[in-house]
Amino acid sequence: MDGVPLLRSPSTPHPAFHPLTVVEVDPVAEHAVSIGFDVSSMPMFLDYRAGQYVTLRALINGESVRQSYSIWVPPSRAAREGVIRVAAAAVQGGRMSPWLASEVTIGEVMAVLPPRGDFVLDEVAGPRHHVGVVGGSGITPVLAIAAAALEQHDESTVDLILANRTRESTVLGSEVVDLQRATEGRLRVEHILSRERVHGVRYGRIDPLVIRAVLDDVGDIDAVDDWWLCGPEGLIADVEKWLQGSGTSAEHIHRERFTSTGPVDPRKNPPSGT
Repeated sequence: MDGVPLLRSPSTPHPAFHPLTVVEVDPVAEHAVSIGFDVSSMPMFLDYRAGQYVTLRALINGESVRQSYSIWVPPSRAAREGVIRVAAAAVQGGRMSPWLASEVTIGEVMAVLPPRGDFVLDEVAGPRHHVGVVGGSGITPVLAIAAAALEQHDESTVDLILANRTRESTVLGSEVVDLQRATEGRLRVEHILSRERVHGVRYGRIDPLVIRAVLDDVGDIDAVDDWWLCGPEGLIADVEKWLQGSGTSAEHIHRERFTSTGPVDPRKNPPSGT
């Protein structure tokens, strides 16, 4: 996913970029990397909510480019390690993602805005059941949300329905597995592949029948406390329409679509990318 322009009122102070050093560059899928920034001495980068994103600025081929990327680690992990991590999958024609995925190295210093965004997990009391419906790199904020939600209460559960083209293109797939193991069954994951047939893995695209089948053990969708929809606009629109038609209250449906210009709340009409 590649930059969103910042929305602010005239009275809002102009947000400031800060120089952050890249301390990790790890492959997380085919043509995708996780990039870790040292924020151990930058409290403004550690005071974020699961699901938020940061905006990066870099000079690429002589052009100053801004792009936004979601933080995929929960705030608790960032605070322990002093590192925030974003994931970037190279987008054909993208202005920053191909550069991040193939050229950025440890030691690079980038200008970064502190975390922003409204696609976030709220603090709640008691156990909750969350369901994430995710397409491609939409996993990045939802993975942070899932980890933070499972930390909130030891009886909370999360179901993730992840749509990707192939196993190799599944962004942060091993990190999802790590979270499954660490939470001992409270995170359940259903993969759906659209361009590769694998024994035991659903083939095709996410639709209401698939969601109902995945949640069969829940009983009905009324047992879900919060829905997290993130990915291409068409996927989000279809799932949201079905949920609303099934009686799910809008306050329990959280959505963010990923475009070539970054994470966008599809309920709003954002200005064009910078």
